Amino acid sequence: MCIALPCKIVAVADSALMLVAVAAEGESAHEIVSAALLVSPQRPVEDLVGAFVLIHAGFAISRIDEAEARSRQQVFAALRGGTDAIDLDDFYASTTDAPALPGFCAERRPLPDTAS
Repeated sequence: MCIALPCKIVAVADSALMLVAVAAEGESAHEIVSAALLVSPQRPVEDLVGAFVLIHAGFAISRIDEAEARSRQQVFAALRGGTDAIDLDDFYASTTDAPALPGFCAERRPLPDTAS
């Protein structure tokens, strides 16, 4: 499983290399990451300033809306024990795409006897 951090693009660091500066909401420090996966002829890197994105392994991998960014930030705050944290049980209960075990894994079966 990979973790992607929600951040806001605050500036273009190098438009030729498609590098942007991102910061987590409420943080003053910023990181330089690649926006190459989000840039297209119709959407130049400069148009991404102010957008919320998910960051993984030095790349902005997906553009998200502000509500999604705040929701994900609350999950990370809960994991850190922050004051604006949400209840993780409520969060997991609200997910509709929770993974489930296949039927053959969910059933309990005795192990075969291999002591022969």
